[in-house]
Amino acid sequence: MGILDRYAQLRAGMQTLNLYVLVDGAVYQQHRHCQLEHVPGVVAALFSGTADDALAHAGPWLVDTAHVTEAVLHDLIALEKTAPAVTWLFAEANLTGLSQLLQLRLDIKLPDGRTALLRFWDPRVLASLFQLMAGDQRADFFGHIHEWHFLDKGVRVWIGRQHADAQ
Repeated sequence: MGILDRYAQLRAGMQTLNLYVLVDGAVYQQHRHCQLEHVPGVVAALFSGTADDALAHAGPWLVDTAHVTEAVLHDLIALEKTAPAVTWLFAEANLTGLSQLLQLRLDIKLPDGRTALLRFWDPRVLASLFQLMAGDQRADFFGHIHEWHFLDKGVRVWIGRQHADAQ
């Protein structure tokens, strides 16, 4: 089942569900030879307004698929198949709310007190991250988003709320 089919299936029973795409700006630029650009209410840079604001063009971007053209949507589907740059999110939050939630997850505290950037928008990192987390960490990190979908070594992976609650 493709990502759009899965979204349609879930949305039939949950009208408030939205489909977003989390895109790695650096990989997008490398493969599309242009940068993603901020469009109010449609495309938001997660580094915007953070300490990493100067790198916003290369960081994670959140795209609300309800407000992009079919051509843009299919381009992101194609990009997912060629590069580790795309994660699909099914969430009830609006773009602003989801952007804020994801911004809160950008930095983690290391045991020695330092702060590190957590590249959760990179599907290669996301697959490993889920495996490394304890049940309560999974629930906290993944539980506010209905489903996360991405390709890991060419295989469709999804993390849903029921997985977030797994111990």
